Amino acid sequence: MNNEDLMRSFNQYIKHKKIGHLKINLFKKISLSFLIVFLFPLIFLNFFYWTSKQTNKLFIFPFNNREPMKTIVEDLRKISNSQVILNPQALYIVPFILYRDFLLCLINRPIWTIQNLDFWGALALKISKYYGYKQRYGIKNMLIFQEYSFYSSYLTKIFESEHGKLYNMMHGIPGEEASFFRFSKCFVWDEYFKSYFIRNGAEEKQFVISGSIFHQKLKEYLSNSIVIQYDIIYALQGDEYSSSKYKQEILKLLNELRDKHGLKIAIKPHPIYMDTFKSYGFDIITNPVYESIGVTQLVISQFSTMLYDAKSMGKKAFAFLPEKQRHLVSYLKEEEVISDYKEASNKVLELLNKNRKEKLDIAKKIDTLEIVDATIY
Repeated sequence: MNNEDLMRSFNQYIKHKKIGHLKINLFKKISLSFLIVFLFPLIFLNFFYWTSKQTNKLFIFPFNNREPMKTIVEDLRKISNSQVILNPQALYIVPFILYRDFLLCLINRPIWTIQNLDFWGALALKISKYYGYKQRYGIKNMLIFQEYSFYSSYLTKIFESEHGKLYNMMHGIPGEEASFFRFSKCFVWDEYFKSYFIRNGAEEKQFVISGSIFHQKLKEYLSNSIVIQYDIIYALQGDEYSSSKYKQEILKLLNELRDKHGLKIAIKPHPIYMDTFKSYGFDIITNPVYESIGVTQLVISQFSTMLYDAKSMGKKAFAFLPEKQRHLVSYLKEEEVISDYKEASNKVLELLNKNRKEKLDIAKKIDTLEIVDATIY
């Protein structure tokens, strides 16, 4: 039996626990260990919960249609002409292959299997959710979005064992949790991120360089005359890794730059917090990402993906974040990432002055941007 995908999922599970992405205490470990037994009856739902309908192109979003997913969903519909199901509902169904592999491992590697029953329980729980979607909607090929969870590799194996495919599309900047995984195809922005994933143990042959789904809009926007309205836009992120201390430091820096140097500054809230965000005395820009970047000279953030998009548009980008989080913006040049407040003001002014002296070759930038191929299947 080929256990490569199973072991990829196991190695990623261990990595997620190590970095704190999964918090498994003793109670959870014991509970998960029993799940592999308690979930067994769900295997019989395979005989009753079945549809003959086969859907070849389907995007699954296991949550409600809220910001920032509204824009993403519309973009995916346009570029792929595919059906999108938001917040899918289905019973948990355990595939036959999972218990087959569990029993084979119990026979061939009994000590390892018993020692890692919590992994098997967690795997069965996660897999049965997505397999329920597969059965309920008759999915043959499924594309999921920014999914680097530990069960991804094994879920890919299940889809392929039933003559289907599982795809993944990159959206945000990945962290350490994005390791060891394998999909039928994984669409990534550029060679940098492909190399990043491979260094973290991801399977090498899965990657397709596709660009961001926003790049078509970037192309269209760059083709038009753009009026620069702001010197700086501060892009907030909606991530749990965000440091409130550094947010306050950035706001302090922006106030200093505005008051001492007369710079015009706006803040771009993360869409999740758009309704509750306070202005902190700055302009608030609610335009789409590509428009927001287009009207500024410089984008500042801790690690928002707008930094990457700004670089794609030939704009200046600057990250101000704790030293331990530098890996989140490792696609930026070393001099574009600063952790010390005293250096930040000079760096911002230096980038703005440099930007004023440079002539941006927009046409060249447009030619280098790519979008996801609509025929990914």
